[in-house]
Amino acid sequence: MLVTLGLTAAACTSVPAAKAPGQPRVLGQQEGAPAVMGQPAPAGTGQLDAVTCAGPTHCWAVGAPEPTGAAAPSSSVPAAPATVIDATVDGGKTWTGQPLALTPAPALTAISCPGDRLCMAVGLIGTGTAGVVLTTGDAGSTWAQASIPAGAIVVTGVECADADDCTVIASDGTTFWSAHSTDFGHTWEREGDLPPGFLDAGHLSCAAGAACLVTGYTATTAGHGQGAVAISTDGGVTWTAATVPTGTGLLQSAACATISSCLAVGTTSTTVSAPVPAQGVLLTSDDGGHTWTRAAGAEPIDDIFGIDCPSPSICAMVGTNWIGTPAVGTGAVAHSSDGGADFTASATAYTPLALTGLSCPTTQRCVAVGGDTVALIGLAHTTSSHTTSSRTTSPGSTVPRAPIRTR
Repeated sequence: MLVTLGLTAAACTSVPAAKAPGQPRVLGQQEGAPAVMGQPAPAGTGQLDAVTCAGPTHCWAVGAPEPTGAAAPSSSVPAAPATVIDATVDGGKTWTGQPLALTPAPALTAISCPGDRLCMAVGLIGTGTAGVVLTTGDAGSTWAQASIPAGAIVVTGVECADADDCTVIASDGTTFWSAHSTDFGHTWEREGDLPPGFLDAGHLSCAAGAACLVTGYTATTAGHGQGAVAISTDGGVTWTAATVPTGTGLLQSAACATISSCLAVGTTSTTVSAPVPAQGVLLTSDDGGHTWTRAAGAEPIDDIFGIDCPSPSICAMVGTNWIGTPAVGTGAVAHSSDGGADFTASATAYTPLALTGLSCPTTQRCVAVGGDTVALIGLAHTTSSHTTSSRTTSPGSTVPRAPIRTR
């Protein structure tokens, strides 16, 4: 069970001051000057899973309400609606909750913001009976339900290049597929099915001139799976299975640093039912995501959930470090200044929970989320506590972020 520190957060929180010399370290804090400053998310926030930034200042994080039965303070006052969307307008220094006129609150799994006022968030409606698509045109002051792709009982991933160019990953409970909207979610056109047997399709990454990538797994034995990557070179119209090394554990995220050089991350664990303490996995591709190889050397994060590359040379990853017996997961961050050839761990302050979402709007700064925690990552001041073995990536050319349609 992850350990949550008993810190109280106001609706708008700020980065905590550095601890004075001699004070005990916070769970998850590494030695050295912190390059990662975590803080509690706004009061009422459930469990954040994903984050995106529309630029250096405007970012949004989404997640799900606390699980049913979670401990709540005893009070005769009705509980406030769960907060499942938080936002920052100062690059992650302070965050505020953005209310939704939906009861019960939905469980949101992904968000994409092509501008500092336009966002689309997707997931599962609060009743758990169908997928949900939410949009805003005023930076989140108000959110409205859009339509969902026909037959979607859940929408797991989203990528919008603009209001007239949005792609989602959806499922009817049997098959995952992609759908495209040219009117910001008012209508959807179903596109290609992901490869047969592809499960847990989550993170979607698309960029102009490069492939769209989705990470997940295919079942092997009962309760276990092999990591998998689905790839589309026509914006989601058709999908094929990329070549992944046999025995790869579950994969959680992928990103391309250049048109040809891509990275995928996950864990050595093959258990699909619950998190199992394991080691981090990094796969590299030098052909745009069609074939993947296991990176040499151990990764500086035990289990890796997110990766992003704001430039051909700068990349960051987030995940979990397992500490103690029984193992307790704490947030971990690492960065690379050579396009993913080597990753170095970052010293952290207040990252008590696993970090599952990452967005890097600039080469100097990223934001990450996980549980009821948000974190500001300074790439320029990261200190070394572990470095992976050297590996090779292709230089390629910079991957532009929009548009994503290639047909």
